[in-house]
Amino acid sequence: MPEPRFPGFDVFSQARYWDRETAAVVVSRTGPQPPLRLFTPAEEATARALLDQLLDHPDVPLLPMIDARLAELETDGWHYADMPMDDEAWRRSLHALDEDADGPFAALSEVQQRALIGRVQELDGERWHGLPARHVWSLWTRYACTAYYSHPTAWNEIGFGGPAHPRGYLRLGVGLREPWEVADAHPHPPRPPDHQPPSPVPRATDPGRHSRLRAAAETVRANAAAEREVRRTNASAWLLPRDGHGFDHTLRRDMRRHADTDEVDLLIVGCGAGGATLAQRMARRGWSVVVLEAGPFWDPLTDWVSDEASSHHLYWTEPRLISGSDPVPLGSNNSGRGVGGSMIHFAGYAPRFHPSDFRTHSLDGVGADWPIDYGDLRESYRRLEYELPVAGQYWPWGEPHPYPHPPHPVGGNGEVFLRGAAALGIQARVGPVAITNGRFGRRPHCVYRGFCLQGCKVNAKASPLITHVPDALAHGAEIRADCMAAAVELDADGLARGVRYFHHGREHLQLARTVAVAGYAIETPRLLLNSACPRFPEGLCNDHDLVGRYVMVQGAPQTSGRFEEEVRAYKAPPPEVSTEQYYETDPAKPYRRGFTIQNISPLPITWAEHVVAQGHWGADLRAYLSDYVHWATLGAMAELLPQPDNRVTIAEQTDRHGLPVAEFAYSQCDNDRMLIRAAREVMESILRAAGASEVITIDRYAHLVGGCRMADHPFAGVVDHRLRTFAVPNLLITDGSVLPTQGSANPALTIMALVDRAAGLLAAGERSGLRAPP
Repeated sequence: MPEPRFPGFDVFSQARYWDRETAAVVVSRTGPQPPLRLFTPAEEATARALLDQLLDHPDVPLLPMIDARLAELETDGWHYADMPMDDEAWRRSLHALDEDADGPFAALSEVQQRALIGRVQELDGERWHGLPARHVWSLWTRYACTAYYSHPTAWNEIGFGGPAHPRGYLRLGVGLREPWEVADAHPHPPRPPDHQPPSPVPRATDPGRHSRLRAAAETVRANAAAEREVRRTNASAWLLPRDGHGFDHTLRRDMRRHADTDEVDLLIVGCGAGGATLAQRMARRGWSVVVLEAGPFWDPLTDWVSDEASSHHLYWTEPRLISGSDPVPLGSNNSGRGVGGSMIHFAGYAPRFHPSDFRTHSLDGVGADWPIDYGDLRESYRRLEYELPVAGQYWPWGEPHPYPHPPHPVGGNGEVFLRGAAALGIQARVGPVAITNGRFGRRPHCVYRGFCLQGCKVNAKASPLITHVPDALAHGAEIRADCMAAAVELDADGLARGVRYFHHGREHLQLARTVAVAGYAIETPRLLLNSACPRFPEGLCNDHDLVGRYVMVQGAPQTSGRFEEEVRAYKAPPPEVSTEQYYETDPAKPYRRGFTIQNISPLPITWAEHVVAQGHWGADLRAYLSDYVHWATLGAMAELLPQPDNRVTIAEQTDRHGLPVAEFAYSQCDNDRMLIRAAREVMESILRAAGASEVITIDRYAHLVGGCRMADHPFAGVVDHRLRTFAVPNLLITDGSVLPTQGSANPALTIMALVDRAAGLLAAGERSGLRAPP
């Protein structure tokens, strides 16, 4: 056994400082594990041998955790179209190992076992016993790494400081440790340093000129006005419990309730960024509003934990299929479930789009022009930045503007980014993140616990659950959780009359004068396609075969660099520092449009998946992971272009309600690949300039938008500039599926701004043909 990297470190010694819910789930992994329910004895023997090889004989019972997930169908909610569901895929792959072994795989020597496992990895794009080898490898390693790196034994091995809630982290920055953390006794890498020369960096685009004095003055004014201005129009931050934590259950208990037969003014499907914002805006204007949400009504204190593996329930895990030449994994990275939607587990990064994003076809000959321009959203952006609120330095890119809260302190990961950017002459800024810096109403200050992607138990990070739902309820909106929409119903006059939905296994029909769908880029097209009727035999609003087309993701490669200093990137918000210097098209480059870079902070399971993607497994994987505290990570947001064949369709497979599930097919174009490569080169150069001895990069995706794009006329899109569908005048789509292009910015703020604008138009009377209240 190698000497421990962090001698004497015991993360469990701090368990008495963890919140009760987090402590319960972590402690449960250390006790006796339940008997297996899925695997047979023969499958169990093969699986144990496989896991021993994948993770070099871990001192943790992994198989019971994997068996429990599969038996309870706690999968990631998606599977490749050329693979069976995860439980069946596991069993088939275990039988295939036995076949290759000409008998029990577990009876082979370890050398023979490693050879057979390595062969599966080496096959990569080929098929193995009828299954795609690379997808089998992904299946094994995803489940194995989740099981091991969710265990305190693994945390001790890699020096991870643990959940740290409610106490939080105080010592942010390179080389700093909390009193309970232990220094790495062997900080030199177990591998020879990689001395590759840095790649050439693409020319940076001009972020624009602005007066430093004006920037400082505007920032001070924004800081001073934030609370005073917001409370008049959205009192959500003052409607939380007096200590600022959790959710005020009296708001739910006293919530206005309607019967299905009541024809409400507005019925909204989905309570995420778009749905919750629309509900709050229209309830404030006196409309009777009902929101149907497929997931639960969360309580941040009791339902969320500071733990990666046990935050699985926050993600959309209903079945979906993925296909195409570059399939996009769904789930934790881009799909939400429950009141608050995917903003419950977004990183908090909240930039604006640039003025050029609205005219990419006119300016750069790619993508599509929007039927609105940046000026149409300027005031909506500002309002939402105050309501969330957003913290950051004065922003010099796009249209320069201040933020209402000052920037947060920077952790080790952000320090590395700033150091590398400065060495290369790249401008970088701290922010913008939708996380309170100081108290805001009854919302407390961030404690820098680093689990933003698992739901903010502190209520410091913005999510619609905290920023818009309380005010919506206080003004008469009704939010029905655990209600799965099945179809939008039309009347004989061709207008929407309501939505069929399932609640506790029973089907209902809620009547409404106006319907808005806000299920996001996969579920919104799926609902419309599943709403086919005699008037729309190919799917609601699908006269021109545009529903489900032009779905986009952002290319999100992640590059990590190894430093001799301890970075401990898990402290502070996952995004802290960013640059938009490469956002616009560089005419000297062969690709159009651009990318942004921000630091990101993978927790242990996510970091393990990063290392596995480099091809490491067994002892090699464990050695890399023991180096966890020495790695800093950057992530890019590259603007991949809209293409008509990147689309959502409905599959033959059905969900538990009997509804056809979505299949999402995605393939990159040449411009996409060049852009991702350019982003990777810049990130690698920044980390090398900061002093990294080794860099590794993985390709991944983030953020789903498109599928019901906005346009000037029905032959080009599904909705108009007011987010009203061309085909059904009283049906709106109010989520990210309406975006014609996606920019290089995280989309949450723009989705909310679009809905803020549309709500203003709706309330002002621009609703010709709508069944609206008098």
